[in-house]
Amino acid sequence: MMRQRARGLLSQSLVLTALLAVLPLSAHAEWTYFASLDGDTVLVDRTTLVQNKNRNSTIWMLTNYGNITVQNVLSVSKWVEFDCDHDKYRYLAVYGYEGQMQTGAKLVNIPTPSQWDKTKYGTVLKNLQLVACLRGPLLR
Repeated sequence: MMRQRARGLLSQSLVLTALLAVLPLSAHAEWTYFASLDGDTVLVDRTTLVQNKNRNSTIWMLTNYGNITVQNVLSVSKWVEFDCDHDKYRYLAVYGYEGQMQTGAKLVNIPTPSQWDKTKYGTVLKNLQLVACLRGPLLR
């Protein structure tokens, strides 16, 4: 009886291992606190920071809103690109979710780059640009 049970558990374990090897696993962001403004919280995933040799940097940021926005979302993730030499930024992709921390239905789906805009001093984006454009060992 014990031998049959052990064989059954072993075969279930092998099936689960085979499924995990075949199925794509979703990547989990490593969000860390970056800033807070008017009840909204901004987080960044520093593991996504890429600094290119052409002096552009990209990073993912997430804003958790304190109240539902006009688009009926409570969180928005943005893939931001900074032009480090010309003090500009643009969003490469924007996704809005009905819950905080990218939970619930995706209500905003903009996978195309926006127009370049000037980074303004005193904003969260300017502070993020200072981090993203800092030269150092992250150059790829």
